[in-house]
Amino acid sequence: MVNRSKPADGSAAAAQAWYALSPQDTASALGVDPGTGHSAARAAELLAANGPNALPEEKPPPAWRRFLGQYRSYMQLVLLAAALVSLLIAQWSTAILLVALTLLNAVVGLRQEGKAESAMNALKSMLTTTARVRRDGTESQIPAEQLVVGDVILISAGDQVPADGRIIEAHALQIDESALTGESVPAAKDAVTLPDVPLGPGEQSNTAFLHTPVTHGSGLVVVTATGEDTELGKISDMLSATEKEEPPLTRELDRLTLWITGAAGLTMIVMFALGRSRDQAWDALFVSAVSLAIAAIPEALPTVTQAILSVGSLNLARRNAIVKELPSVETLAFTSAINSDKTGTLTMNQMTAVEVVTPTDRYTVSGTGYGLEGQIHHAAGSSGGIEDAILPYLVANDATLVDGKVVGDPTEGAFLVLAHKAGLDVGATRERLTRLATLPFDPTYKLMATFNSAVDASGRAVVRCFVKGAAPAVTDRASTALSGGSTVPWDAELSGRAQEHGERMGGEGRRVMAAATRDLDPADFDPDGDLLAHVTDLCVVSLVGMVDPPRDESRDAVASAQDAQIRVRMVTGDDVTTGAAIARQLGIPGEAILGAEFAALPEHEQLSRIDGIGVVGRVAPEHKVLLAATLKKKGDVVAMTGDGVNDAPAIKSADIGIAMGSGTDVAKNAGRMILSDDNFATIVYAVEQGRKLYDNLTKYIRFVLLLLVTFVLTFLGATVFNIAAGEPFTPPQVLWIHFVVNASFGFALGFDQESPGLMKRRPRPRGESVLTRPVMVTVGLAGLAITLILLGLIKLGESHFDSDGVGNSMAFTAFALCLIVAAFECRSETDSLLTTRTFDSKQMNWVALAQFVLAVAATQMDGFRRVLGTTRIDLRQFGWALLSAVVLLVLWEAGKLLARRSRGGVARQAGTGA
Repeated sequence: MVNRSKPADGSAAAAQAWYALSPQDTASALGVDPGTGHSAARAAELLAANGPNALPEEKPPPAWRRFLGQYRSYMQLVLLAAALVSLLIAQWSTAILLVALTLLNAVVGLRQEGKAESAMNALKSMLTTTARVRRDGTESQIPAEQLVVGDVILISAGDQVPADGRIIEAHALQIDESALTGESVPAAKDAVTLPDVPLGPGEQSNTAFLHTPVTHGSGLVVVTATGEDTELGKISDMLSATEKEEPPLTRELDRLTLWITGAAGLTMIVMFALGRSRDQAWDALFVSAVSLAIAAIPEALPTVTQAILSVGSLNLARRNAIVKELPSVETLAFTSAINSDKTGTLTMNQMTAVEVVTPTDRYTVSGTGYGLEGQIHHAAGSSGGIEDAILPYLVANDATLVDGKVVGDPTEGAFLVLAHKAGLDVGATRERLTRLATLPFDPTYKLMATFNSAVDASGRAVVRCFVKGAAPAVTDRASTALSGGSTVPWDAELSGRAQEHGERMGGEGRRVMAAATRDLDPADFDPDGDLLAHVTDLCVVSLVGMVDPPRDESRDAVASAQDAQIRVRMVTGDDVTTGAAIARQLGIPGEAILGAEFAALPEHEQLSRIDGIGVVGRVAPEHKVLLAATLKKKGDVVAMTGDGVNDAPAIKSADIGIAMGSGTDVAKNAGRMILSDDNFATIVYAVEQGRKLYDNLTKYIRFVLLLLVTFVLTFLGATVFNIAAGEPFTPPQVLWIHFVVNASFGFALGFDQESPGLMKRRPRPRGESVLTRPVMVTVGLAGLAITLILLGLIKLGESHFDSDGVGNSMAFTAFALCLIVAAFECRSETDSLLTTRTFDSKQMNWVALAQFVLAVAATQMDGFRRVLGTTRIDLRQFGWALLSAVVLLVLWEAGKLLARRSRGGVARQAGTGA
């Protein structure tokens, strides 16, 4: 029940269910006379007690703190530590390079943060700057921030509502609440008291809400909530309480960094222990340790990853998907559930007349939206003429069509399109039927009427009343109907048939409108009199079924998402009947449920039923957040789309929040991605590109892991077996491998071709690491094989060749050649390299060729030898390096063959139920 005790102050007023109080009780509870409003003194007292009518503003951290925040990642800290050690042993160039890398990574991170403005600040910037208020019996214009609970405000078409309030007078009042409730058409408002039951904002027809535009009529409102107590204030609180989760890739890189750091640290301990036991000098051990640190740290990994994601974001932008935060490109790959708004995303957000029913005939209408393409098809009946059935929708209409866009009410725009398809000349018809008076639409009688000069069938001048409105509102005022060109009584049979057609079309998710006419004697008509009194004894001419049609591409996109094993759900502010009908057309399975009904379920039932739900209607902001949270608990990675203020908390809380380009700044700032074309098909394309990018990144991470494992094992092996004095490769050689070989193949793998069947795979589960057991086994065995090869070549050079450094140069060349093989092998965990698809990537082919040439040049050209500290090797010695790569290829292919047979056996057992 409603708490009817008088509130002590404005903050307590927010707890009232004001829609359940009459206008008189509302004014009395707030201690105000609507005729005079608050006194200036009382308003000042309330303003001082409760604060201004404003939302909280987030203060961004200072630039220096944001910059230092870029050094919270483990990779940045490890790079800084390596740079510090390099300074201690006078490796100046290495230290400068490492510090420069951290600065580059920090700058890129800052740029990305700068694009993600605060959604709360965008919400605050939306607020109306002024308000018309009645105080001390006079009307004045004041800053909206000075409004207090109990103020009497005046609103009319073109205004933004400056606070939440109970409507106490309404004159044909309509308010666009789409940004707040998700309703696709303006809400009709009145002052009628509503039942004392819980109602959502979209159901409160006697309440005006902050920052909703008045589209028609005027009204008098008593303020019941300001600032944080308004519906927008509640959304602001939800935004401030919702924190964005760390993207999977960031968590993955942190985990990889810790793993690498631990392995390198353990190796250093062993190196120092063995070195000191052999009486090696501290400075020599420090040099070896720095060489290992540089080798073990994937210095190029952050830069290559940023570059791959940046190019991926540019590709998405070309297809109207603007990514604000680079890691979100990769998060798309994990998406397993999409909660999509209906209006404008899955549908066109363009009302379309699809069916016309007269007492004798039924017509279907082709074409969608506000384009004039399409025809009217006579589906049933005996009469061929439709002009008289459509004429009232054209005449009782204030909208215009300009270049395929509607100026005015969307529903009236759809009627103009229908008239064009019927062959009616809109301009000539309106000019011929001169308008004498207009009865505007009002939610109390739910129709609009115009009174026009006309001539009846006998040639007599008449005033013709053209009426259009909600079907029951029109038919309840009818006494006759136009049937086959003749007037017949509106009897029980015709009324029953009209009701059946209305229920059928309503069940198909259509909005049902009706039209009628009445001829009046000009002598009895007063254009300044009571026009509603003339809207009786109407002659019904037709019913029209209208719908916001699904986008053609949305059907294919939903099917593609389902093929990719991504569950699509429709989340809409419209009623569940309309949502369910559109969902059926789009192929979205599952039951339709109200948002409040889902929220009322116990948590265990929410978790058990969520998989069977396909449509959630009449959703409030908290319902959308709850849906995302429930899916996350189930292990899904959730994408949430929306365009309104009410969508912002859910967009922010989702793993990948997607705002519509035509939506509010609040939604855009809360999201990680913006769809500039408002098209669901673009989301599915973005998921596909996200999967491709992440799959390519995993190829690169496998390659990086192999490189790091090889470095750690090689340095450890060299220390244990006292090969090359524990330093198999010098810092310049290590950096060459990282930045010339590793980075080049990183870009090639990052922009690789899409793996076959990628969009048929199940999405990666939440929290699944790229460091899976098969990957670790492959990387470990391959790294061990390369390590044995490299140490063997160094030992061979030391024992069989006289020239100093030959063993190191042979191993360095072999390392580069082995990495060429490894890069191709890392494209797939199990697919063989011995297929025609191996060379289908131009980037890989060119990089491999370049690396082969550089591997030869590294020991054959003086400039390279001076930089890298290598020695010239002859053809026989190069042959040993080349043989090493061949051996690696054979061993890796044998391992993949065993892996394929093992997986095939498991699959066969699963298929037979073994």
